[in-house]
Amino acid sequence: MRLVWLLIALLLLGGGYLYLHPDAARQLRSQLPGPEFTRETDRLYKWRNTAGEWQITDAPPPDGVSYERLDYRGDENVLPVPPGIRRRE
Repeated sequence: MRLVWLLIALLLLGGGYLYLHPDAARQLRSQLPGPEFTRETDRLYKWRNTAGEWQITDAPPPDGVSYERLDYRGDENVLPVPPGIRRRE
């Protein structure tokens, strides 16, 4: 029974350490074998309509309209970081 409590205590200590030190957890995850994940991107199109208003759609605009293609990763925030907030890397 003591062995079970010892294992539980070690698991809790290890989990607490990884929770408090995310860099160590990230490094450990990078060393573990696992499936390679591909990051999907979402494609959007930005263009102006005949009234001059900006349109952002997931389908290309009608033929003859110039547009800008925007690719965003689904797991990223597309909003800019507000001033005064430190960015995590």
